[in-house]
Amino acid sequence: MNLNPKDDAASLFPGAGEMAARCRALDWASTPLGPIRDWPSALRTVVRTALESPFPINLWCGPALTLIYNDAYRPVLGSKHPSALGTPGDQVWSEIWPAIAAWFNDGSHGAAVYQESARFEMDRADGTLGEAFFTFGLSPVRDDDGRIVAYLNPAAETTARILAERELNAAREVAERAERRLREVFAQAPAFLAVLRGPDHVVEFSNDAYQRLVGDRPIVGKPVREALPEVAGQGFIALLDRVYRTGEPFVGREIPVLLSRASDGQSEEVFVDFVYQPLTNAQGEVEGIVAHGSEVTEAVRARQLIEASETRYRFLADAIPVQVWTATVDGQLDYVNQRAESYFAQPSSQLTGPAWEAHVHPDDIDRARTLWSHALTTGDPYQVEFRLRRHDGVYRWHLSRATGQRAADGGLLRWFGTNTDIEAAKQNEAELERLKNEALEANRAKSDFLAAMSHELRTPLNAIGGYAQLIELGVRGPVTPQQAEDLRKIQRSKDHLNTLVGGVLAFAKGGAGRIEIDGTDIRVDALFDSVVDMVQPQLVERDLALHRAGGDAGLVVRGDLDKARQILLNLLANALKFTPAGGTITVRARGAHDVAMLDVHDTGIGIPDEHLERIFEPFMQARRAIQSTDGGVGLGLAISRQLARAMGGDLTVVSPPGEGSTFTLSLPRAG
Repeated sequence: MNLNPKDDAASLFPGAGEMAARCRALDWASTPLGPIRDWPSALRTVVRTALESPFPINLWCGPALTLIYNDAYRPVLGSKHPSALGTPGDQVWSEIWPAIAAWFNDGSHGAAVYQESARFEMDRADGTLGEAFFTFGLSPVRDDDGRIVAYLNPAAETTARILAERELNAAREVAERAERRLREVFAQAPAFLAVLRGPDHVVEFSNDAYQRLVGDRPIVGKPVREALPEVAGQGFIALLDRVYRTGEPFVGREIPVLLSRASDGQSEEVFVDFVYQPLTNAQGEVEGIVAHGSEVTEAVRARQLIEASETRYRFLADAIPVQVWTATVDGQLDYVNQRAESYFAQPSSQLTGPAWEAHVHPDDIDRARTLWSHALTTGDPYQVEFRLRRHDGVYRWHLSRATGQRAADGGLLRWFGTNTDIEAAKQNEAELERLKNEALEANRAKSDFLAAMSHELRTPLNAIGGYAQLIELGVRGPVTPQQAEDLRKIQRSKDHLNTLVGGVLAFAKGGAGRIEIDGTDIRVDALFDSVVDMVQPQLVERDLALHRAGGDAGLVVRGDLDKARQILLNLLANALKFTPAGGTITVRARGAHDVAMLDVHDTGIGIPDEHLERIFEPFMQARRAIQSTDGGVGLGLAISRQLARAMGGDLTVVSPPGEGSTFTLSLPRAG
C-alpha cells in the first residue's frame, strides 16, 4: 500500500526533536536509500526507535551505509552535522574509514562489534584532526528474510574521561616519582627524620641518619615505646603524646638522651637538636608526628671542653708578661688579657672590636691597618711595630704579632696575638745607631787625616829625592864612588817610604768610600801578560819560576783594568817576597757560573791558620818562614781586598800547612 509521502514521513519521524524535523524535511528519494515508502519495515522500525532514544545512536543504512542519527549523536559529528544526514558513511567518516571498513561486510554476514574507549583520529568541531575515544556497539539490523538493512551503532564518546584519566595517571606518576625522590632525599639527608603515625606513634618511615642515631635497629612498623624502649622513661613518649593531643610542635635544643646503640645493650648519652612537628589531615586532625633533627653530641662535647679549658686559657693568658689578644676570622678583637686592661686602664669590653685603633699613634695607624688587612686576606702571620698610648697618655713602642689558629682541614678559626713592649729595645737601637754614626764619622775623620798626612809627606820625600839626584849628577861637585852608593841608598829609602805613603793614601781613600771604578771588559789572558812582564826582572833576580797553568784562556771579566792589575801585582809581589829561591809561582784562570777566579799560588810553607784572615787587616803582616828583605806596613792585601770588593768581587786565601799559599781574586764574568 502506498502512503502519502508526507503522512508517511510524519509517522516515521515523529517528535519535536531537531533530527526528527530534519528527517521529515529531507528528500530521501535523492539519497542512496531512496523514497521512504520503499524502505523495509525493519529499517523503518529501527529508525523510529533510534530517533526517540535519548542515547547517542547512529544508523548505517542500506548498501551505501547512509547515515541516520538522533539528536544525542549530533555532538559526535561536530562540524559534519547536519550534512552527514542521508550521506554515505564512508564519505562522512573518511578519516577513520580505513580503520572501520572491515566491520562492514558485503551486507549478508554482519558480525556484532563492541569497543570500549576505542581511539580514533577524527575531524573535530574546529576542523582539526585530533584524538577521540568512543565506547560503542555495531550490530546488524535484519529484515524478515535475514538480510542486513542497517547497522545499529549506539556510541558514547569517552574522550573527556580518557584524557582526564590520562592526566590523572600522569599526575599520579609525577607524584609517585616526586614521593620516591623525596623519600630518597629524606633517606640520604644528613639530618635525621622519622614519621610516626597514630596515637601509639608507630614508626612509618625513618631515614638513614635516624637509623644511625638509634643503632640501626629494625624500628619501622613498631610503636616508639616498643622500638626504642630505653626512651620511655626519659620523657619523650609524654612529649609525643602532648604534640599529638594539642597539635603544637615541640622544639628541643641540645637535649640529652640515653640510647642503647651498641650490640651489648649498653646505654650511651647523646645530644640532639630536634622538632616534633604534627601531621594533620584535610580536616585539621592530627594523624601523626614528624621527628626531625640532628645529633650534636660532638659539638656539645667540644663546647664543654672549650668551656672547661677557657678558664685555664685565661689564667695562662693573664700570666704571660705581654698583652695577649684574640680576634675573629674577620679581624674583630674579641678578647684582651688583664695586662692589656691594666696598660690602658680600661675594661676588656672597651678594648675589643675596632676600639684598639684609637690607642695607636696617628703616625703608625695606617701601616698597622694595611698589614692587618693583608693578614686577614691571605692568612699570613701579622707583625708590625707601633706606638700604643698608655693610660697616662705616654706612647710606648710595641711589637704586635698574630698567628691564625687553623682547624684540622686547614680552615682559619681565629687569630691569636700579642703586644710586646719594645720601648727599651727601641731606645737601645737609637743609641746604637748614634754610636755607629759616631764611629763612621770617626773612621771618616781618620781616613781624611791619613789622606792629608800622606799628601803632606810626599812633598818632603820628593824634595829629598830631588836633592839626592842633583848631588849624584855632580851639581855640587865630583861624587866619590862611596858617596854615589850612599846616594843610591837614600833614593831606595825614599822610594820605599814613598811606596808606603802611597799605600796609606790608597787605604785611606778606600776607608772613606772614595774608590772610583771604571768598569770595562777585561780579557784575563791579556791581564796576566801585562802583569808577568812587569815582574819578570824580580823573578830572575830571586831565582823563581813563573808557570801559567791551563784553564779558561778566553775568560773575560768585568772590572777596572788598573785596579785588577794593581791587585795581581800585589799578589805576585807577595809571592816573590815569601817564596824561597828555586820555588815556583803559578797563575791560573778558571770560570764558574757567572764568576771568574784568578789564582796566584806559591810554593812557600804557607800561612798559619790563625793568620789567614788577619793578613787582610790593615797594617798587619803574617809571619812566614822566609823573611823578606822588603819592608812594608801591611796595607797591600787590605787595599787589594778593598779594590776587589769595590768591583763586585772578592779576594780570599787558602794555605794548607806545608803546601804553600793560594790567593784567589774573583770578579764578575762579562756579559
